[in-house]
Amino acid sequence: MSDARRSRFAGVGCGRVFQRYHLPCADARDDIEPVGAVDLDAGRAEALFADRPGVWTGSSVDRLLKETAPDVISVCTPNDAHAEAVLAALDAGVAVLCEKPLAAGIDAARAIAAHPDADRLLSVNLPYRFHELLKPFTEVARDGTQEIELTFVTPGDRVWRACTPWYGDARRAGGGALLDLGLHALDILVTVFGRPDVHSCEVDSAEVEERARVGLSFQGVPATLRIDRAGRRLAMAVTVRTSSGTHVLDLRRGELRLADGTVVEAGGRPELAAISGWFDVVTGTAPSAIATAQEALGLQLLVQAAYERARPVSAAALLG
Repeated sequence: MSDARRSRFAGVGCGRVFQRYHLPCADARDDIEPVGAVDLDAGRAEALFADRPGVWTGSSVDRLLKETAPDVISVCTPNDAHAEAVLAALDAGVAVLCEKPLAAGIDAARAIAAHPDADRLLSVNLPYRFHELLKPFTEVARDGTQEIELTFVTPGDRVWRACTPWYGDARRAGGGALLDLGLHALDILVTVFGRPDVHSCEVDSAEVEERARVGLSFQGVPATLRIDRAGRRLAMAVTVRTSSGTHVLDLRRGELRLADGTVVEAGGRPELAAISGWFDVVTGTAPSAIATAQEALGLQLLVQAAYERARPVSAAALLG
């Protein structure tokens, strides 16, 4: 494909998420051309593209938009810097893929979702709703549902903290593990069962929690959401007890284990689905479903409702 037909791509925030997901996804496509990147640490952006002299780097979002004239940008900054970058891009008529959450604070998230071009130009990176096993899981999970449990455990507190020290700053992060990982978990549950009622929330810290347990219900069906960002393993699974037995969607293993013993396996990298889908939309390669700003705001409002009910308990109680 000639350069004239390639969509111009730029990044805002050159940390772990941009390096591991957004940039490789762009590089894997013939119809995307990386043209610029900025970071508060301009040296990090420069070092990342040291072998690409044609890519403009710096620290100013306004200059990035002016110097590179991108068609699409990925916003991968700390949460408190999402709003400024997203709104600047939308004002310039540039398509945006924003990392979750929309913003550190709910007022800034509302401002993003209310932008007149948000519906047309903005998508949020919530990839698990596009998992290939979610549809067959939905078909069995809704049949006589009696109880729902979603557990999301990662060793992120140890693995990510060196790369993302701002996770421990409530002002910059906007919350702890519940806002960070809970949005993914809630997005799965909402996609399958609809919007829940929030009844209770327990956290291991009143500041920036690493563990949380949230009590929900979906049209009267009880559900429990467990988040642990300080675990020693990686696990992400939805367990549903129904009138026909127990079904488990194991997102970590890429397996759907049905009550009758059937196991359905998935392939690919589901964490890239939202990025690839948005690139498809921007380039006109293929129509694709996206996670909209209004949907991301709805999830963030659920997290806020949980935080308003939050009760600090010991980590041992949450792990029990």
